[in-house]
Amino acid sequence: MSRVAPTRGSKTLSFLLISFSALFLYLDTTYKSFEGIKNTYKSFEISTSYVLKKLAIDPILYIYELSSYKAYLIKENKELKLALDESHLANFIISKDSNFFANDQLIEAFIIKNGLDDIFYLAKIKFFDTQLYFCCSQHRVFIEIFNKPSIEFIGSPVINSSGILGQIIHNNNFLEVLLLTDESHVIPVESENYFCNAEGNGTTGKIYCTYSTLLWPEEIKQGQKFFSSGMGGVYPRGLLIGAVGEIKKIDESIIRFEIDLIADPLQENILGVLENL
Repeated sequence: MSRVAPTRGSKTLSFLLISFSALFLYLDTTYKSFEGIKNTYKSFEISTSYVLKKLAIDPILYIYELSSYKAYLIKENKELKLALDESHLANFIISKDSNFFANDQLIEAFIIKNGLDDIFYLAKIKFFDTQLYFCCSQHRVFIEIFNKPSIEFIGSPVINSSGILGQIIHNNNFLEVLLLTDESHVIPVESENYFCNAEGNGTTGKIYCTYSTLLWPEEIKQGQKFFSSGMGGVYPRGLLIGAVGEIKKIDESIIRFEIDLIADPLQENILGVLENL
């Protein structure tokens, strides 16, 4: 049977414990007797925390920061490569030396040195019926790609150092390029809030847009710049196509205007071919 009340021995033990505790508190408060022990304990606690942080937490943080920094470097590398590619694309004809244009070996060496196959492909004009170009509505150019890879180029945009010339439509012995000014060619373009499908009609250096003032009441202005819209999946977006030239009013709501192209197929013999988007 358990005891309800404490015995005399347990009372004595409790009294002694309380007395010793009070004594320790008195000594610590009056004489700082345990100050050294407390400082040693705090020092041990701080040292242990520091060692654990160095051995356990810091390596984990270092690995995390290293992986984050690596991801940052990869992202920065991609951005730099994109900027470099755009720079190459805008300036791929770095020489106006006639020897460069005439010598296929120099061009091939230029391609290998600059690694242009990963960005676009250099090509040269093999046949251009300029008489047909100036007299008629069918505007075509036949080109040959240097170091031609085994990929499909149908639909690929063709450019020179000024801008877009057209797109490849046939791949026989040579690649046939449909120029922007050909009567069968259409390119989606944009300027501010204006969108239209600009058509060629066989006029050299010009394409044409027709729009309704019911859709775009704001007035089109001469000199207003139009860019490729990227719609249609052929041409990249944001490339300058040309500026508005003559504007004609067809009826009360229909306006037709011409866009003077900035790129001239007669300007250069060396062209660039982009892969399909």
